Amino acid sequence: MPLDLVTFLLHTPEAEKTTVYLHSDDEDDDTLRTCAALLVAQTQDQKLFITLETPRRYLAHTQHPDEDEPEIEFLHDYEEVEALLEDAGLDGLHDGERGILYHNLLYLLMNG
Repeated sequence: MPLDLVTFLLHTPEAEKTTVYLHSDDEDDDTLRTCAALLVAQTQDQKLFITLETPRRYLAHTQHPDEDEPEIEFLHDYEEVEALLEDAGLDGLHDGERGILYHNLLYLLMNG
């Protein structure tokens, strides 16, 4: 039995979710709407989030050593998404560091 999204988000730690602000699809409407996103992979300096609404959007938070705030960007090229997932541990050790793949990815695959 699939777990409903509201219950899943209620029990998801704050560090594993974020809110994304998206522009409306209507060109005449510049209203921002909110969308929840789950952390699905993390390396030492990057986090990969996936939005919960369809179409899914991939969002990377990159922490540069000399900056306080992370750089936030939507990834449009799936090769970038694959590379981040690989860095996070799909291929085991990569570049001498082990990344983390989150159970949130399994939730999205089974309930998406």
